[in-house]
Amino acid sequence: MTDAILVATDLSERSDRALHRAATIARATGARLLAAHVVDDAMPEDMRDTMLSRAEKGLHKQLGHLADGLDFEAKVVTGDPTGALLRLVAETQPRLLVVGTHRPRPFLDLVRETTVMRIVRRAACPVLMVRIPGDTPYATVLSACDFSPASDAALLLSAQLAPDATRHPVHAVHVPYSGMMAASGGSADLVVASFLQEAEQQAEIWRKKKVVQSEELKVVHGPLGAVIWQEANRLNADLICAGAHGRVGAPPALLGSLATELLRDAPCDVLLARPAADQ
Repeated sequence: MTDAILVATDLSERSDRALHRAATIARATGARLLAAHVVDDAMPEDMRDTMLSRAEKGLHKQLGHLADGLDFEAKVVTGDPTGALLRLVAETQPRLLVVGTHRPRPFLDLVRETTVMRIVRRAACPVLMVRIPGDTPYATVLSACDFSPASDAALLLSAQLAPDATRHPVHAVHVPYSGMMAASGGSADLVVASFLQEAEQQAEIWRKKKVVQSEELKVVHGPLGAVIWQEANRLNADLICAGAHGRVGAPPALLGSLATELLRDAPCDVLLARPAADQ
């Protein structure tokens, strides 16, 4: 892995945010900045040549003053957007891939995988999806902590990318059918208490690991997605970090339900990571 930040841009306003964030991180960490744009190779050759020329000019224009003082390189390549970007990841082996959000398509986004999801699922490096504009370092990081090597890797990387931010780890405990048990007169409270007790025991083991300096780990009862959104809004978090889960190149179902939810509709920027190969 190289000490480089690879940022993908489609030259839109959405990806301009990703460029700003990637440049901010590169400047703060001393990393090399690689900015890439993919021109679809499915178009006619004469049109493709025109698009390549325009893309090169547009990419340098979009970088503008952002690259001042940085070691940077602009790359315009042809191919399928997902495949071409993944090849660049394999060739350059960056420490981080930065992408913008995709164009909203409410119905299609519910029934099929987005480009960003395909990239995260198959990329062999952590991915930062930038949703909100900003040129200042991250201030408040919410860590979705499930005690796995993947979530630990995401939390550790967040500390490297935003060393001055405060980190707030939260662990959600979801008890299936607890509402139905209560409605039928069952001992839902006892079941919930048992789940929470087990989670607190795991939390104590995790605290002793001291992955990074952070605020006290918070254990919350509720569905994972709902808890993360609630805490992100309460803290006004500007970054959520979580484990991507699944193996690189594995079926989509192994991406992880929280990662999928965050990529679809996170309230802020999202950092997804996998554990090191030996974990």
